[in-house]
Amino acid sequence: MRQLLFLPLLMLLLFSCGENKTDNPNNFSSMTFSIDTVVVDAGEDIINLRGGLWNSTFSSDYKKLYLWDEPSTTLKVIDLDGLRLEEKLQFEKEGPDGVGTYVSWLNLTDESSILIGSMEKTGLFNLSGKRLREFDFEKEEFSGEELKGKYLQGKGHLSEEGNIFTGLYRNWNDEHFSIIKTDFVNKSRSSYDLEGLEALPDYAFAYKTDQTFAIMPSEKKITGFGNKLVFSASAYNTMYSIDLVTNSVSRIDYEPRLSAKGKAKSQRQELDSQVEFKEKLREMYRGINFLEPIWDKENGIFYRFSFETTPSTATDTPLFESPDQMVITRIILSIFDENFNLIGESEVPEMTKVPKTAFVKDGKIWMYVNVDDELGFARLTIN
Repeated sequence: MRQLLFLPLLMLLLFSCGENKTDNPNNFSSMTFSIDTVVVDAGEDIINLRGGLWNSTFSSDYKKLYLWDEPSTTLKVIDLDGLRLEEKLQFEKEGPDGVGTYVSWLNLTDESSILIGSMEKTGLFNLSGKRLREFDFEKEEFSGEELKGKYLQGKGHLSEEGNIFTGLYRNWNDEHFSIIKTDFVNKSRSSYDLEGLEALPDYAFAYKTDQTFAIMPSEKKITGFGNKLVFSASAYNTMYSIDLVTNSVSRIDYEPRLSAKGKAKSQRQELDSQVEFKEKLREMYRGINFLEPIWDKENGIFYRFSFETTPSTATDTPLFESPDQMVITRIILSIFDENFNLIGESEVPEMTKVPKTAFVKDGKIWMYVNVDDELGFARLTIN
């Protein structure tokens, strides 16, 4: 049986922030960080990390991680308090309770049911593998927005009553996207208007030959926080908050002191050279890149990481070179109050990797890391 590994890195980082509001209970004028790394004990089993934590979801209190294992069609439940693999929940690939071929995303809707999306279908299941409901987006007729020619990017979000499904959809052939709400009661679809979005600096590069077509737009996500979704993008710091109850949209703008607000300008280009395609992507990563916000429920604040890179010059890099294959020149942590007012920011020089699957648990920012093919987490503590 594998032993629990605890690796203290023993580092203290000076946290230098801007001026703080005197009426804010959180003081970020002079802070230090400490980082340690922990590894999950898988017992006699193996936790497949080929896709990292891409197909995973968490309980609302972050006490449990649910990680999908495609080869065995199982949901592995990891106890994050005890840092151990707790159990494996078996699901069916086909049949009346089948999840379909190639599960691409998960979203825990409550403590007893999970939303599972695959290539063919989206279904709501209980944790015993029984399908409670199937959402058919193609066979049922809906008025309003069309989904034809679009695909769901990232996780879908289901309303508390289970009748409204919201997701970020991209066009198959270009970089355009929509945040679309599907109402299964009224049989209607509508998209949210993100005012001023077209004026923000963005990019998308396409590589096209007779045999190949590839497109790389900036990364965009919607992150759920209760009855709200927050849209964020890697190319600019502006975000949009969507209230799923009132259907209102609020734009979030702020002035960072340690970086630009986004890319220098918008760039959209179709290329016929793979070398030029790679170089364009590398050049984009040299500027500031923003990640999605992270909610700290205990302290009522949001965190957001951003980063800059020195891209690799190797010629054998993959077509889509990720920040993992680049040298990170700096990582910035920004802190916001619950209304997304910026209240602190700092470079974190000791962090050399872009944070992955980050969340707040027990007052620390947890970030997924692969420790010699074992599931691990680097934990950032604000002292």
